Amino acid sequence: MTGPAPGKVSIRCDKVVIKSRAQISTIRPDLYIHVKGYSLARVTHIDVEYPELEKMLSISYREVLPAILSTQTRDYVLVIVPSRELHMSIYSEELREILPRNYRGGCVVGGKVDGIFIGVKREVIKYLEEFASSRGYPPRSKHLKESSDVSDVRSLLDYV
Repeated sequence: MTGPAPGKVSIRCDKVVIKSRAQISTIRPDLYIHVKGYSLARVTHIDVEYPELEKMLSISYREVLPAILSTQTRDYVLVIVPSRELHMSIYSEELREILPRNYRGGCVVGGKVDGIFIGVKREVIKYLEEFASSRGYPPRSKHLKESSDVSDVRSLLDYV
């Protein structure tokens, strides 16, 4: 799902610098923490949304590639996709404050409509979910989610 939606917490982002082979591009994307259980998210992840971004990065829709996430740099969060010789520098002070300091670990980068997602390990997900919870979006299991209509029907059935 692209753009603002329930369970997508907006993160301030100054710019993203993309270095791929012989090309360098700078964009100003929308950056979100997309929380598990909201707007079709099965797991909490980071969305980087910008028109045609997946084409700029040569990552097709639903393609998922192994990558490296690093917060060891001073000014930005670095995402490296070795198989595509791709480096993405995300200049977001807010995201740097949310993620663990001096972290370097595996992640995945996948294509989606008008953007990419960054899937991170459980140890990093807890930082994202803690921040999202402070903004009113605690993670939830889709099995526990039930609409008020369903609960109303169940309570009526108890009386029958």
